[in-house]
Amino acid sequence: MPSNAVLAVVIPVYNEEKNITPLLQDWQPVFKNTGVPYRVILVDDGSRDGSSQLLKALGENDQTLEIYTQANAGHGPAILSGYRIAVDAEWVFQIDSDNQMDTTAFDALWTNRYQYDLLLAQRLDKNASSGRRIISAFSLLVVRLLYGKGVRDVNVPYRLMRGRELREALEMVPKGSFAPNILITAWFIRRKSRIFTTTTSCRKDSLMRPSKMSWYFYRGAIRSALQTILFRMR
Repeated sequence: MPSNAVLAVVIPVYNEEKNITPLLQDWQPVFKNTGVPYRVILVDDGSRDGSSQLLKALGENDQTLEIYTQANAGHGPAILSGYRIAVDAEWVFQIDSDNQMDTTAFDALWTNRYQYDLLLAQRLDKNASSGRRIISAFSLLVVRLLYGKGVRDVNVPYRLMRGRELREALEMVPKGSFAPNILITAWFIRRKSRIFTTTTSCRKDSLMRPSKMSWYFYRGAIRSALQTILFRMR
């Protein structure tokens, strides 16, 4: 990460060949409008479609893009890989590569950044199965019981974090975390950090993909809950 990067953007990618180009077309103007040096860190988590080739081609023509590839390890580990690359920046922003969320909430996060350490755009609408909703509610309950209140969407993938604070949090987060954003949110709450929240919605021209359950997610949810409990003991 170049030493002059004020903003580092972390985007985990897995089989998003159709969404990567529209995603960057939507978000690059937003990042440019900040007026600060920035880098976009795209972590390809072993995609099986054409995402890897597309990312490589895009990176060759855009100096703001940094492309990293890893063997498939899951969404959480891909986010962690990106965070560890990004933490030298003053601010770290994370979004997902499915290009579902509207860009407009970023302005509120960026405008208020100096007064806060963690800034979240919490999702108003989630096209998720009942199983995923139950797991999200349980994750929120665990965090509130063990760490405190203040955040409604503890796993939100639309977040701006102060780099030095994130660096401290990452020292505590296990490498194999299934949902590292939950642990990082819990860390900020436990530290009584200054947290800003606003809301974001699905892009009007986007067809949200249903979020289905599988044994992978059931096992991951149990693992995430245990990791959240153990994280409280660190």
